Amino acid sequence: MRRFAIPALVAVAVLASGTTAAARGAADQPGGRGTVPRAEDYTWADGAHVVIPPGRTGSSEAVCPPGQVPTGGGYNAFDGGVIDLMVRTNSPTSDGWHAVARNTSSTNTIEFWAVAICAPGTQTQAPRPAPLAP
Repeated sequence: MRRFAIPALVAVAVLASGTTAAARGAADQPGGRGTVPRAEDYTWADGAHVVIPPGRTGSSEAVCPPGQVPTGGGYNAFDGGVIDLMVRTNSPTSDGWHAVARNTSSTNTIEFWAVAICAPGTQTQAPRPAPLAP
């Protein structure tokens, strides 16, 4: 019986499944393009930069360009030193990303903004799963 190292078997399985997944992925891309988006197809969208005074809350929303949908996102913050920030909301919207934060500092203001990573496509809604049988 021949022994193979587990990493070698995993690598073979990943390579084999990757080929099939890539072929499947190209065929079911939104918009009927039939190709996987390239890095240059993605857009980084910044929301409005808001200045949050000490003890106050601010929000920002990044919006994807027309014809693109959010694939991820988050927020950035800057105050030139230690950031005292409590993020209350950090979530996708139908066309971008929304973030809300509270400045917990007693002295420093914070510049805060949402970011979204967008890709070509259309928004779809996944079907609801069937209820579990008792």
